[in-house]
Amino acid sequence: MFIAMLFSLLSCNGSPTDALTWREQWEIIVLTEDGGMIEGIASMGNTGMFRGEGQFKARRIFKKGTPILFEMDGGSADVDVSTAHDSARIGSALIGRFEEGDHWTLRFAHEQANAIVRIDPGGPHPPLATTMLSSGQWTAATPISNGRTHGWFTAGRRGGMFEGRAIAFHRGGDGQPKTERHTAVIMGPDVSIGIDEQGDQRIQWARIGDRDLPLGDLEMTLHSNGGATLNFRPAIDLKIDLRPTGVQNSSDAFERLLPPERWIAERAGLRGNREIFRTRAQFTHDGEEYNVNGFTLRVD
Repeated sequence: MFIAMLFSLLSCNGSPTDALTWREQWEIIVLTEDGGMIEGIASMGNTGMFRGEGQFKARRIFKKGTPILFEMDGGSADVDVSTAHDSARIGSALIGRFEEGDHWTLRFAHEQANAIVRIDPGGPHPPLATTMLSSGQWTAATPISNGRTHGWFTAGRRGGMFEGRAIAFHRGGDGQPKTERHTAVIMGPDVSIGIDEQGDQRIQWARIGDRDLPLGDLEMTLHSNGGATLNFRPAIDLKIDLRPTGVQNSSDAFERLLPPERWIAERAGLRGNREIFRTRAQFTHDGEEYNVNGFTLRVD
């Protein structure tokens, strides 16, 4: 709903989706119980050769073995966004809250691969983050911060059914953040902690059991090996180290663009390289020990 709210704020200046720099993204990240990960990303914008074009990417990353990779492009006639901007279609691929209820779904079917992923709501509800930049407005939200998920993701005989925990992100606007995006998240039955930041804009949340932790001093440090440190001190005596498990993936968002499109995207300040690492965190809080899965993400 946050983009719909953004429309109302900017209606006096016309629809922000008319801006050349407008872009929007729907994203899910799943930590599967078998030690792997799933990513699903739909993006659309006006910075390519054709206004309103979109791209869909989905990956299933295994603990061992070659990942399943699937991509689909869509021209303006192949891209639909819901009125509330909480779901999108790129070709035959769907992502977001397009069914009745608050859950998110990712769905696509193709001769190369097919998947159905359902993410039920869960975790804290951090407030959206909106930033006014010299180029326009940029808004980010986390509709689901720690949801239970299940489904299947296959390519021929590879893959199959899965269960796990997942997070959903929604980002968009006509602003042009020119800084890296850094994200660190841990998700478990009794733990939900995360930071997603880009420049001065930050979404953050922290809950252990039924208690929300103070966030005023929370700092995140990403490490070159894919790990991270979340430090709550001095507000509370808690520092959490996220250690990479060896499950990771990297991609270039511009790899399928034509040279003129790449030039336009780079001039618009879009970020291209994306690295994600599955992590594990062990820590003690109030005398109780926790061992929780997580991930780090860097988009530069």
